[in-house]
Amino acid sequence: MGRFKLTKIKLKDLAPIILVMFLLFVSIACANMLIPSYGVIHLELGIPEALVAIPDSGFLLTSASFALIWGYFTDRIDRTKVIIVGAFSWTFGMMLTGFSSSFIILLISRMISGIGLGCVIPVGYSIISDAIPPDERSGWFGTLAILSSLSNGSGQALSSFIGPVLGWRFPFFLLSGISIAIVCVLFFVKIPQRGASESELSDLVELHLEYSYKISKKDLGVILMKKTNKYLIIQGFFAIIPGTLFVYFMTSMLSTHYFTVLPSEIRLQTAAIFAGLLGIGYLLGNAIMSYVGDILFRKNKRNRTRVATACMALSIPFIFLTLVFIQPVSSKIITNLSYPSPIPPGEITKYIFLTIFEIFKVSPNYIYYFIFGFIGAVLSTGWVSNKNAVMVDVNLPEHKGTATSFFSLAEQVGKGVTLLLSFTLISLFGSVINMMYFAVFLWVPSAILWILVGRSVETDMEYKTTILSERKQVNMLEFIFELEIQMDRATQKVQDSKYYILSNHSKFNKLLDDAIAILSYCEKEGEFRSITKIEKRARDMNIKATSIKNMANQIFKILELDDLSAKEIDMLNEDLRQIILKIAEGERSTFGDLQIYYEDAYLKIVEARLLRKNDLFKSMEKVLKAVKIYERVKNLLSERLQVILDNSELSKEDKFVYDKEQELLEKCSKALVATTSLKEEFEGIFKKLEENGISEKDLEKISELTLEYNIDLYTVIMDTFGQDRRTKETILEVLNEIDAIFNEYDKLKESELKVF
Repeated sequence: MGRFKLTKIKLKDLAPIILVMFLLFVSIACANMLIPSYGVIHLELGIPEALVAIPDSGFLLTSASFALIWGYFTDRIDRTKVIIVGAFSWTFGMMLTGFSSSFIILLISRMISGIGLGCVIPVGYSIISDAIPPDERSGWFGTLAILSSLSNGSGQALSSFIGPVLGWRFPFFLLSGISIAIVCVLFFVKIPQRGASESELSDLVELHLEYSYKISKKDLGVILMKKTNKYLIIQGFFAIIPGTLFVYFMTSMLSTHYFTVLPSEIRLQTAAIFAGLLGIGYLLGNAIMSYVGDILFRKNKRNRTRVATACMALSIPFIFLTLVFIQPVSSKIITNLSYPSPIPPGEITKYIFLTIFEIFKVSPNYIYYFIFGFIGAVLSTGWVSNKNAVMVDVNLPEHKGTATSFFSLAEQVGKGVTLLLSFTLISLFGSVINMMYFAVFLWVPSAILWILVGRSVETDMEYKTTILSERKQVNMLEFIFELEIQMDRATQKVQDSKYYILSNHSKFNKLLDDAIAILSYCEKEGEFRSITKIEKRARDMNIKATSIKNMANQIFKILELDDLSAKEIDMLNEDLRQIILKIAEGERSTFGDLQIYYEDAYLKIVEARLLRKNDLFKSMEKVLKAVKIYERVKNLLSERLQVILDNSELSKEDKFVYDKEQELLEKCSKALVATTSLKEEFEGIFKKLEENGISEKDLEKISELTLEYNIDLYTVIMDTFGQDRRTKETILEVLNEIDAIFNEYDKLKESELKVF
């Protein structure tokens, strides 16, 4: 398969990225489409000017709130289903916005759209991050930022240029139709596997092994307490405020306070273009800074944060100067251009561009406005294009959607609060421009927080790499173990077929067909995943099983003839008995291996008991592994014993094995019940400790130290948290329960492990 020239991503894998980006583009356009129509809506629906931005504030705050819910489920269930449900939500909200006839309906419709947008952002970012290689993340997220900016502009342009002609409602109906089409296409696009872009999991991706880890509720605290995430979330709140004010108020501010001398027919459009001139630098900056971020990341993993920090600090003076050069345009424009009154609709575009050139000519301060604004906009993208790349760098695959939702929450809350308080702030500072001056300096704490991100990012990335490497090894070993189990199933089916070769030909063929199918699967998987030992063994067994089946079926066909003599029938049956001997001489089911697995599960419990005094988390892991092993052994034995419908036909040796397998199944079932109970009791201990003020985070830190230095965990917990006598007694009681549940386990679990 060919590759796209500018990326390592395969051409076939670009489809979901492009589609999700298109969906994000449409949804973000919807987010800002109401802004240019505030004046019209204010008059048409009779909404007080002080309340006209409230529906958008509700939209942003609802989006932020639901982003957490959507993000969590993104990391737990099928992302395609989540994004489709979310997309339908904001599509419905957009259509309802178009039908709004009052302030209440407009507010409700925007909140419904916000619910959907809260889904699209975390799910979309999660999908995209799983398709992008680590050293291209800044570039792709920079591209996404460019699309977001264009989307913002497109949404406002639709309202600014089409709204006055076809009505402010039409753009909402238009985007609703487009989004429905995108959602329909999503049903036919394959979403990338979770964790597919992580270099540590590349072997799993190549072997088509699934990364099966999913987020749990306790992981929410882990995500929030990770230093890099924490700093990025807080800085996101501060960093978004200046940009929000520029996007939401620059056009209206220019139109109502600085371009008042212009004819009303072109005033809003001209103001929108001047506000949009800063977007040129933003678009170019994202392309440059994202590329720089990727280049420098390949040299040092901290360089993305260094680029972001430097750009944020440098952008402050340039944006401040941009605001300084915003002045009322000269009235000479009216004299120089001699506008007709009214301006004919067909000549509006011509007069807009003539006005723009005339403004630069008679009000040269706007040239400086553009220059400083352009440079400031370029620099402001240094953190925009790199922040999402840093987020993906430090978070586990099953945490990306939720982490994105936390980032989105901080930004959307920042936007929502800013809009909610905007008129209060304008009153406080005296004007919109003064409010913007103040907002620019909120990038100072953001820059400081980026410095802190730079100090923590490398440590968090190394921790993530360690976790993923360990999980990769576990997944590989578990897959090989599963193949071995399948091979054992096939082997046993071949052995079982000998009991039916004389009495039940269809049962004989069914067993061999099942065995051949299993062996073919194992051979194919072994070859595809370069597991040579399994591939060769499966191929050899497959050849033998097929040969046995063909030989036996040739004899079955002859036995069906009517003119056979008794002697000929006896000779043919003797040939079948020879096949029975051939089967018996072949590879036998590794019952001994099952016994070893059974014993290994109990050894995991022994290890758990030994670890309980040093590390409760590792102790719990051992219990979970024991449960998994017991389940596998039980399932295999159950299937094996179900095949033998009549054990009276078994030979003395096989009858002995059959009885021992029955015995092992009973022991394994009993051990599984006991171990499952142990697991549930163990989980209850963690809850009780948390109820007594010992969080999992604290317990994990203490466990790391006690295991490293071989210190008694119980003693450390008592010394740390048992200052109060009552608390001490309660904690001691909980810790003693750990020994009690292991003792109870021994009563439930048979002490005799040996089968033979």
